[in-house]
Amino acid sequence: MKFELKTVEDRKKAFKELRSLVLNDIGNGRLPTFHILHIERDGTADNHYMTPISLEPVDEKGTKAVWVQDFEFFLKLLLKLKKVVEVEYDPKRPAIIFTYEEV
Repeated sequence: MKFELKTVEDRKKAFKELRSLVLNDIGNGRLPTFHILHIERDGTADNHYMTPISLEPVDEKGTKAVWVQDFEFFLKLLLKLKKVVEVEYDPKRPAIIFTYEEV
């Protein structure tokens, strides 16, 4: 599933669809990665990855936590960046791939 992000409506639709996919992945025990394809002005590209999970213990046993709100927050934040021109969901990984163009 791929979205071109030309309008605010495109970004809202992408958020709604991707949020649903992320929630489904988390519910099935799969943690999606946010993959940012960063395209420089000179045409070169590099990749950045993140998975918004808490690495801080949430109890005395040292249990780690996954907060759905963190995934939603960063999804919304990345979709609001004007230089993010496209977003794609890869269910095999699972990953949400953002294309960020410096152009």
